[in-house]
This record gives sequence, structure tokens and C-alpha cells, in this order.
Amino acid sequence: MDKKRVVFVSHCLLNQMVRSAESGRYPLVTKELFEVFIENEIGIVQLPCPLMEANGFAKNKTSKDSLDTKKYRSYCQRLSEDMLKQIEAYLKQNYSVIGVLGVEFSASCGVHQIENGRKNAPGKGILLEELEKQMQKKNFQVPIIGINLNNIYSSIEKLQSLVKFY
Repeated sequence: MDKKRVVFVSHCLLNQMVRSAESGRYPLVTKELFEVFIENEIGIVQLPCPLMEANGFAKNKTSKDSLDTKKYRSYCQRLSEDMLKQIEAYLKQNYSVIGVLGVEFSASCGVHQIENGRKNAPGKGILLEELEKQMQKKNFQVPIIGINLNNIYSSIEKLQSLVKFY
């Protein structure tokens, strides 16, 4: 392996069992993502699931408005600080960090779109908002890519384009 590369992946993309039953399961997503990582010799770091760690397994879908409390946001801030330390540790060891994969429509890990109540809306999930704040404080950026579980092939194409760059 000539390049040392790693990607940080939202927990539920690798372990769909933490998703609420209402959110559905997309077993093909994990297979498709692993194929990209394996073909390109990219290491995988599974991010913590803030919702599961804070509240246990999700029984129902959760809106951003219902999650956005001082306690939960503070928890996501601490997680994002830890995530950034991990990213920095890989960078110091001369790894290329391909990016962070979030999950569209997630109240915690949405990148461009969140589900808020019964509707989809533009916006970021709380954890990724906090991660971006931490990166801004340190004045550096790692690509953050939203994986749309309803359109996995478009998401895979975006990921493959990014992989070619690194």
C-alpha cells in the first residue's frame, strides 16, 4: 500500500441496527461503501452515534428540534472535540483523511439535509455542526460528505470522486 488513507464514517452506515425501525434499514449501503473502501485500500474509522450513546437505541425517528437541547448539544460538542483529535492524530501520522461521511436526513449527522418533524429541510445535524465549529477553531477543513440512503449510487459517485483526489 503506497498511500495511507482513512475515512471517518457515521456509526449507522456501518451498523444499521442502531437506526430506528421507522428510519428503515439499508443493508446494501454497507456493502457498497465497503467495496469502495476495499478497492481503494482505505481504512475505516467508525464514528460514535451520539443519539445511541446519549439515549440508547433509537425507537422512533428524532427531529433536530427535539434533540437540540443544551445538554445534547454540549454532548455533541464533546464528541466532536474527540473526533477532531482522532482526525488530527491520523494527519500527524501522514495519513490522508478522505473525509467524514454523514447521513442525510439525520438530526445528528445530516450534512446538507435534515428531517425536522415530518418534513425534510436544508441544514446540518447537530454533531456535524459541532464538528465544523471545532474545525473552524483550528482553521482546517476535512471534506464532509452526506450519504443519502435513498440515493446510494449518487452518494457513492461523490465518494469515488473524492477518493480519486486523495
